[in-house]
Amino acid sequence: MRSRVSQAGTPRISMATLIMVMISFLACFYVAGRLWQDAEIRSLLVGSIETNNGQQGPGALSIDDTLKMFDCKGQQKRLAELEMELAAARTQGYVSKLKHPTTDNTTTTVRLHAVIGINTGFGQRSRRDSIRSTWMYTGAALKKLEVDKGMVIRFVVGRSPNKGDSLDRLIDAENSETKDFLILNNHVEEPEEFPRKAKFFFSVAVETWDADFYMKVDDDVFVKIDKLGEMLATHWDKPRVYVGCMKSGEVVTDSKQRWYEPEYWKFGDEKSYFRHAGGQMYGISKALAQYISINSAYLHVYQHEDVSVGSWMIGLDVEHVDERRLCCASPSNGAICATPNSRR
Repeated sequence: MRSRVSQAGTPRISMATLIMVMISFLACFYVAGRLWQDAEIRSLLVGSIETNNGQQGPGALSIDDTLKMFDCKGQQKRLAELEMELAAARTQGYVSKLKHPTTDNTTTTVRLHAVIGINTGFGQRSRRDSIRSTWMYTGAALKKLEVDKGMVIRFVVGRSPNKGDSLDRLIDAENSETKDFLILNNHVEEPEEFPRKAKFFFSVAVETWDADFYMKVDDDVFVKIDKLGEMLATHWDKPRVYVGCMKSGEVVTDSKQRWYEPEYWKFGDEKSYFRHAGGQMYGISKALAQYISINSAYLHVYQHEDVSVGSWMIGLDVEHVDERRLCCASPSNGAICATPNSRR
């Protein structure tokens, strides 16, 4: 009787339990081995860094700084891999899930092809009305353009030096009527601040809309939207594009002349500008707009807006596209834009 009770009270260990215990032991040994290996590698790396620092003197990087540098390089490699994955996804029809504001304050998930900012200012209502009556579209037609073709068009203006004055109120009243403005609240709309306006426009535009391209146009330029869309479509597969009517030209050193450049000495003895897109109409791809937005505080501004933008592009791995159809002042066959004088 006792023997039966003893046998009944003895717990039985199943085969599955034994296997799980063995796997747990093996996992512990594996993790301990990896931790020991990582510690050995770090110890060797620290020893190597200490040796190098001793040879290079007190100005060398510390151990922690060097290890951070290695971590940073690893992150940069991963970022490059993600960029490649994103590029591959886009070629397979990736569509952004971000929602963008439309003219009636609703949102849309349509992938945008381009955001077109028409540079304007105070007292230019007649120019804006001329554009609205010709190529820009208004009201429901403007919204339809955004939804059907992914083209957002806005007049771009800053604020008065005396914020809230009659100039600001006139713009606000016009915008409440037309709903076609992008107002740069942090930009002062004054002649001496004009070269900085491009930084504010690209920064605000890329933070507001997710598009393939961001175009800047003057308010005395007439644009053929369909032709512009067709031209931009040929560059959608390029990651960093700067497109416009590329030009150079003499740097004006005489302060009495119209296009005087105070920093003329920076352009060398020949006093000639580097290649850059003419200011009447040009565009950049999304990656470059993001670069401007991130580095806005550190980007130098010259006397002229188009030269300033060109200077930001020249030091980057950017494809400069000399698109002669964007030479608005002297349009050629198949021109995308034109000024009033060139249309006569």
